Amino acid sequence: MSAPSPVYTGRRDDLRFGPAHPVEPGTLDELLARTAARVPEQTAVVGDGGPLTFAEVDRRATAVARYLRDRGIGTGDRVVVVANRCGWMSAVVTGIIRAGAVYVPVDASYPAERVSFIFSDCEPAAAFALGGASLPEDLAEKLTRSGVVTATVTDDSPLGRALIDGSADPAWSTVGTFTRAEQSRPLTGEDPCYIIYTSGTTGTPKGAVNTHRGVSAHMQWMGRALTSVGDTTTPIRMLQKAPVSFDVGVGELIGPLATGGAVVVPPPDWWPGDVDALVKMIAGYDVTVMSMVPSLMRVLFDVLDDLGVPLSTFSNIRHMIFGGEAVPADIVRRSLDEIGCRVYGLYGPTETAMDVTWVEYTHDLVGASDFDDTASLLGLPEDNVACYVVTEEGTEVAPDDGDIPGELCLAGPQVGLGYLNRPQQTAAAFVPSLHPEVDGGRMYRTGDIVAWTTVGGRRVLKFLGRIGDQVKIRGNRVELGEVEAHLRDLPGVRQAAAVAVDQDGSRALVAFVVAEEDATPDVTALAAQLGGTVPEYMVPSQISVITELPVNANGKLDRRALADLVQNPG
Repeated sequence: MSAPSPVYTGRRDDLRFGPAHPVEPGTLDELLARTAARVPEQTAVVGDGGPLTFAEVDRRATAVARYLRDRGIGTGDRVVVVANRCGWMSAVVTGIIRAGAVYVPVDASYPAERVSFIFSDCEPAAAFALGGASLPEDLAEKLTRSGVVTATVTDDSPLGRALIDGSADPAWSTVGTFTRAEQSRPLTGEDPCYIIYTSGTTGTPKGAVNTHRGVSAHMQWMGRALTSVGDTTTPIRMLQKAPVSFDVGVGELIGPLATGGAVVVPPPDWWPGDVDALVKMIAGYDVTVMSMVPSLMRVLFDVLDDLGVPLSTFSNIRHMIFGGEAVPADIVRRSLDEIGCRVYGLYGPTETAMDVTWVEYTHDLVGASDFDDTASLLGLPEDNVACYVVTEEGTEVAPDDGDIPGELCLAGPQVGLGYLNRPQQTAAAFVPSLHPEVDGGRMYRTGDIVAWTTVGGRRVLKFLGRIGDQVKIRGNRVELGEVEAHLRDLPGVRQAAAVAVDQDGSRALVAFVVAEEDATPDVTALAAQLGGTVPEYMVPSQISVITELPVNANGKLDRRALADLVQNPG
């Protein structure tokens, strides 16, 4: 697993390249340490486990780092954290990073089989359980026999009490600055920082490895992009809303700590469907940056409307980030007008250090005649990111070449190291870049189909679908994303998804639609209307209306579940 070059120069006036900025410092541990030293008395954690100042988080993190180092765990060793969201996350994760170890988050709600697989695959040197989480009993016994360091961290556990009052074994609780000389080997920007396990196409999870330089680059971009509104600077206060095992969850935890803001931590038993608690946390803890899925934001708006609560209740929010879905114009307008925040769409695969492209949704953009509510805009590359559109024939599409679809390929320091223990898959997805003299020489093939398109007079990237979503129907190549886009254009249809299934010995195209509010689509009429815009082989043999599209653990459309609905409609 070779490391990418840190060199990125970009090109001005070329939409493929984000602005070039020095990544300094080049490691996350140094960035976190500098921030804590700059604002020691500022609040770093509120909500569960808080309030904690940066100085207190820093002291606890140093104790965690020395606890690990005292047990021989150092640079490059993997440390798994099985957790619910909780106030202990900030100190424990910062301490793991400070020791030079690699953070591997595991959601406490994962099935025991998946947890065991992750442990077996990453072979950790240590494991922590936080937020009321615990290791499966048989796994805990196996880890102990193997010599893996395990510990539970709560306010009442031995380790937790030691971290709170600093009165434990002086070998690892010594007060004082943790220096890089205490690491087993000083970290470099190309060392692994964290590993996120994502679902693979085969159903076996893959551990995507991201580097210190990549994470540090993204954190510094966040500091530049999300702390300013006009002439004022507002610290990033983010709600730790996403599950801990997602890269969004890592960003919500690390972003505030790296930029001098505050992490707003819900209780460990909170779930995002608890809208009442969500509203109270956003307003009560002065959240300034909020990351949401548009469909959840619509639910939130509807609940507040029903309760007669104005959206100005959220006036503390300065930046609203949407991702994972198309962003409807009405959601944007209400956010801009009634909350008074700026609105963005962010995109980034797990194989890169969090988000890599962004677009700001303004009144002018959503009011443009060519703005499409159902299209997922990716926008343009963030700082130090290069975006290439490559056709099936291997030709790069320039931003002004027209709306030609191709695979999105990413380059720059945020590109990860690859997949842990999977050299073949790494070699297939992480390849030499198209412009090594500009982007550092290495790029990631996302498998996402995109195109340069014009919206509101600007050229931006638009998401069209996945390469794996291409199927053959009676010998004809069909992009499922294209079928879905045409279905969404039909009256009464809010969402659509298509799958190819085996029926009567042949491959058939089947579609599912979610209706607009108060609409009752006639599936026969939908098929006839679709047949007027696409070739006959692209018209599904069956269209069903369902209440919602199924998603997998990563929040993405679950086509397997759709296929199961065809085979088992009951």
